[in-house]
Amino acid sequence: MRHANKLLVEGETDKRVIPYLIEHNGVPWPEKEPPVFIKPFSGVDEIMRPGVVEAELKESRLEALGIVVDADGDASARWNELKRSLGSEFVGLPDQIPTEGLTVVHCQRPRLGVWIMPDNRCKGMLEDLLVQLIPNDSTALYGLARNCVGEARRNSAPFRNVHERKAEVYTWLAWQDPPGLRLHEAVNHMVLDPRRPESLGFVTWFRNLYRL
Repeated sequence: MRHANKLLVEGETDKRVIPYLIEHNGVPWPEKEPPVFIKPFSGVDEIMRPGVVEAELKESRLEALGIVVDADGDASARWNELKRSLGSEFVGLPDQIPTEGLTVVHCQRPRLGVWIMPDNRCKGMLEDLLVQLIPNDSTALYGLARNCVGEARRNSAPFRNVHERKAEVYTWLAWQDPPGLRLHEAVNHMVLDPRRPESLGFVTWFRNLYRL
């Protein structure tokens, strides 16, 4: 099926979290006819594989194409990779992605938007945005979760440094009621509060790109 609005994301977690994040900020998201079709990939390398974005841009009926990827260790480096991947389709892209996210309108092409998690500047990933949605009355508990993850690291826990925030968030979620919610469930049930001001930048970029 052809879609007017499409979003490319790194994986299933992004695909599940983003609709609840947007819906709780005032955009209806019916399951059968969502306003944006979210297409998950197996990581950022698959999205940036030669020809992938070009093929998406040429799809008939497409009005807006968004790309959401993690900064991981360096947001600037990730933007440079994306810019090289997009260079044949969009010339004159900025040296640095705007803090409010990129939205480019081309007279002969669909609108293109890029957001680098968590905020187009800092290193990190989706979880680095979501951790900012922890309610104020649970910040002390999250601090304890961070200490536990640090202690686990000192005892040779094998998770990679880039996944430290992910380990902290899931540790904190293990102590909620009910314990062990997945990220999209935590957002949907407002255990992670999607209406906190820290989500506004991403939500605004999303709504502007897709004119919602």
